[in-house]
Amino acid sequence: MHDVSEDPVSQSPSRIWNGVRSLLRFGMWFCIFTYLLSFFGKLFFVAELLTNFRFHFLVLFVFLVLLSRLVKASRFLVVCLVLATIWTGWESGRIYLPAVQPLAGDQKIRVMSYNVLATNWEFQPSIDEVRLHDPDVVAVLEYANMWHQSFDALNDDYPYQHRAPRWHGYGVAIFSKFPLVDSESVQLTEDEIDNPAAVMTMQIGDKKLRLVAVHVMSPTNRFRLELRNRQFEEIAAYINAESVDTILVGDMNCTPSSYYLSDLIRETGLRDSRQGFGRQPSWPRWAPPLAVSIDHVLVSDSIHVHDRLLGASRGSDHRPVIVDVSIGKPK
Repeated sequence: MHDVSEDPVSQSPSRIWNGVRSLLRFGMWFCIFTYLLSFFGKLFFVAELLTNFRFHFLVLFVFLVLLSRLVKASRFLVVCLVLATIWTGWESGRIYLPAVQPLAGDQKIRVMSYNVLATNWEFQPSIDEVRLHDPDVVAVLEYANMWHQSFDALNDDYPYQHRAPRWHGYGVAIFSKFPLVDSESVQLTEDEIDNPAAVMTMQIGDKKLRLVAVHVMSPTNRFRLELRNRQFEEIAAYINAESVDTILVGDMNCTPSSYYLSDLIRETGLRDSRQGFGRQPSWPRWAPPLAVSIDHVLVSDSIHVHDRLLGASRGSDHRPVIVDVSIGKPK
């Protein structure tokens, strides 16, 4: 009599499925290890890049928890996945909690930060995007030479300007409707690279407001990462050198999960304007599921944030950030 249970053909699907389950369990442990690695961005280049994807880890861990029963994961593995899900949920979810803010001021100011992309040829649609949101102040990043003439279209609406165009992707400009007290370009790590920050101090009623617009180095290798981190240190030192209501805007090329950006925020006492409004991922616009929040508006504690939203990219790889703020009143 033929014993079916010993038939190698009949047992092949079972062996294959057992192999798949083992592979999936290994993948779960690998995801946990990769997530833990992201906390060591100060030590490892790859770990610093992983810090930008904490929300994506949350989505992944929720899926893996649901999958764990199917693959018969051990209790210890399931506990690790659940704990990782809870922690990433807190990390990603706390940005939705209301911010502690001063009382709203009398005059609302709309600020826009727009990385137009140096190689973007959609000049008029980008100008139209600025006009659509009608900001009082707009900082333009990747303000390349070819954008210089196009933005002359805003001269009548924004008579107060500070422009620092470059042939490369690190030019920056600020256009304002408010009277200008002072403006300057500040070179970041000037001994190593041409990377200006634009600074404009404006008169708003009887108060002064300083806008600092930056586009720090993209960390595509270890050298550029270290350069970007030194730029953060210089930005923090510059902001702390003078006590004035400040808004820091720009493409920081990382999320606040990065040790280095969170350190800048901590040292300057600035507040993430996303607080209470959610993640609002701004880059890359062509891959929404992978998008991260690297375009920032950071404000002094004296500034009340009324609203925050993202605009349309108009040919750029970034979506512009628009915030409505006021210089707050003491409580």
